[in-house]
Amino acid sequence: MSKKRILFVDDEGAVRSYVRTALTNAGFDVAVASDGEEALRLIKDCSGGIDLLVTDIRMPKMDGICLADAVEALYPQIPVLFISGYPFDLEVEQLKHPAKSCGFLKKPFLPQPLFEAVRKCLAVPSQAATA
Repeated sequence: MSKKRILFVDDEGAVRSYVRTALTNAGFDVAVASDGEEALRLIKDCSGGIDLLVTDIRMPKMDGICLADAVEALYPQIPVLFISGYPFDLEVEQLKHPAKSCGFLKKPFLPQPLFEAVRKCLAVPSQAATA
């Protein structure tokens, strides 16, 4: 079985490094991007070969919500795990934005809650066929 590929997007370098190390050590193949625009370029270059998008919500250039909407339009099968240090109401955002969200994790977080959230998202069957 091949490693699951995760794209992690955050504008803070220390957070990118922390999460990349934690997820790599847990056996995932991890790509990172510093903003939504870079993340979209990476996803397009991977031809949809991303199993999970984990994105910060508040970022310059393109925030995580807009990124999730753009990914949904290109690759509806990719689930999205949102992270943020700010309060966030996932249910309200899901009503406003159709992106396939599988959860929310509040920063700061330890590796174990991150692993649990990632595994939960990866266990969700793709709903790309249902519209």
